[in-house]
Formats: sequence, structure tokens, C-alpha cells
Amino acid sequence: MRKLLLVVILFFVLPMSYAQSVQEEYIKKYCQVAVEEMTRTGVPASITLAQGILESGSGTSQLSIKGNNHFGIKCHSDWTGGKMYVDDDAKNECFRMYHNASESFRDHSDFLRNNQRYASLFQLDIKDYKGWATGLKKAGYATSPTYATRLIEIIERYNLAQYDSGTFVPASKPTRYYTSNGFELSMTEYSLGSNNNTQYIVLKYDMDIEVLSRKLGMAPWQLPKYNDLPKKCKVKAGEIIYLKPKRNKAEKKYAEHVVSRGETMRDISQKYAVKINSLYKLNGWEQGVQPVEGSKVRLR
Repeated sequence: MRKLLLVVILFFVLPMSYAQSVQEEYIKKYCQVAVEEMTRTGVPASITLAQGILESGSGTSQLSIKGNNHFGIKCHSDWTGGKMYVDDDAKNECFRMYHNASESFRDHSDFLRNNQRYASLFQLDIKDYKGWATGLKKAGYATSPTYATRLIEIIERYNLAQYDSGTFVPASKPTRYYTSNGFELSMTEYSLGSNNNTQYIVLKYDMDIEVLSRKLGMAPWQLPKYNDLPKKCKVKAGEIIYLKPKRNKAEKKYAEHVVSRGETMRDISQKYAVKINSLYKLNGWEQGVQPVEGSKVRLR
């Protein structure tokens, strides 16, 4: 009888402990970016973290793993970035794809801040997480009738409201890592990634390209040349900046690209880490010609 009781306890307790551990790890990993987004846009960090936990299964959903989409944001007509198709409320729905989780958190904040449907939420006290949760459901962020209740439960279970004070301070010694060129980076300013075997960074704040070059110990001409930018310009937060020359062709899995509205050759070049000159040669086009919406651009 005792053995049976022990088995029953383990059957129920271990999965609960694992789930809690996953959620706590998620909070630990993303609390800093949630606070930074709160400072930038006014979206409470508790709401951001709770939505991330709920929408992405604490980073375990296929949408977050394959598409870095932590908030279940769908494409909508104005979306020009990457896309993936998943069965949700309907079959084969279009969801946004991001290069990394930080882009997803930033787009989530901008999505709420720039959408008229959620304008009234920004009139609430930033510590009123219950008002925010209720307002999100009322504005139609999710179809579940218990959406607000579930957000509030997550916030209270993990004491996420503590991050809404804006006084959360990261570790005194920020985590640092290095690019393949040996440049030392701090995760408080950059995130690091690779595309088509070409390393890049994504800034968390706007920065003059000259300042960025100095911070990375690079010659003033390198970043503008590698990224087809003017020698004097401001790099926007969230923009991919390659640290090495791009490739002459895309990865094997990308044979061609269908042009979206407003996309330029530089946009395509940055998306696939392929040099603009190579794209013109691959397509037999004259330099400076811009692609037409719906046309196909050869990538290799």
C-alpha cells in the first residue's frame, strides 16, 4: 500500500515540479528584457512575462522554438518579416517569425503600443496588472474566456508584479560573450546570432554606427560596407548588423525569395546574409534595380 501511495505521489508531484522549474527558468531568462521593454514602451513587465509563459508554454511551444514567437502574434496585413504556418483557431494560420526571442519581446511591446485597440491600457497604472489582464482579454488579444484569469494566476503564483516596480537590477557583473572575431559583447546592449554562417548582432538600443564600430574595435568602414549602410547613420534597435562580409549565395534551403510589398534588395540581402552585388549577378539585373512585389529573386 505504501509503495502504491509513493507511486501515486510521484506521478502527480514530479510533473508539477518540472513544470514549475520550466516556468521559473523562463522568468529568470527573460525578466531583464521584460523590464527593459517596460521602460521603453510602458507595457508592465509582469504582463509581458505572464503572456510569454502562457502563449509559449514557457518557451517550449513549437512556435517559440522554431519561430522565436513567444506571444502568438499572427502575421496581419502589415507584417513583412518571416512567416510560419500553424493550425490555431483555423487551419494553417500565419504567424510571425523572428531571428531571436528578443525580437519577439520587442515586437510584442510595439504591437500593443501601436495598436489602437490597446490604447486604453496605457492609461492604467503600470502596476495594475489585473486591469491590464482584463483589458487585454476585452480588447481581443485572445479568444479564451479565462485568458485574464490565467494571466493573473501566473503573475501572482510567481510574484511577477515585483518587476513592475522598475527597480529590478540585473547581476552586478553583466553576462558577457564573444563573437568569432574575439569582440567582447554584453547582453545588456546586444544579442548575438548567426545567419548563413555569418555572425551578426542585434542592438537593444539605437546607436550611431561610428559609436558601434568603436565599441566593437572595428575600423569605421567595416560595418557600413558589410551591411550596405552610409558611413554616418544611426543603427536602429532590433536591426541585424553583420560583423563579417555576407556570402555570395544563400543557404541550400533557400533557392529563391518572393518579394513582399516595400522590400528592397538590401532588405533581402540582410535577410539571407547574401551580398547585394551577388544578388544582382544571380538574377542578371542591373545595379540599383529594385524588385517588384510578388516577383521572385534567386538566392543561389
